[in-house]
Amino acid sequence: MKLNVLSLSALITSLLMSYAHVHAATVLFEIEGIKSDSGKLYVSLFKGQENYKAKKPEKSLAIDALAGNKEAIFENITTGEYVIQYFHDENNNKKLETNLFGMPTEGFGFSNDAKPNYGPAKYEDMKFVVSGESETVTNNSTVIY
Repeated sequence: MKLNVLSLSALITSLLMSYAHVHAATVLFEIEGIKSDSGKLYVSLFKGQENYKAKKPEKSLAIDALAGNKEAIFENITTGEYVIQYFHDENNNKKLETNLFGMPTEGFGFSNDAKPNYGPAKYEDMKFVVSGESETVTNNSTVIY
């Protein structure tokens, strides 16, 4: 069987695309304890510590708030180390409100229920690894108001 360059290129592209598809995962982030239905939840997924420090998310979502619990779903995520952070923008101004001392006055949280300590939670406490088809990451009552 003789393959020309175009056919070989198409075959390689097809194999690479199927490989990427097989290794893409879904990350489900469960947020619990949301205070109200008002506003939106801004949820950001960061791949690796460098991207987190540089504030360069892999993916971001803006989803309607719902008092109680809500899920944020990130699809087509490649394997690697990640962290998630979010905030509840109750007044719809697209930023996290703070008081005179810089403390947030709207809800926020991090993956793995990581707790802040006079600033964002530590990367090591937030990180999780995506290695399979899907990953469920929780945020239990880290919502701070």
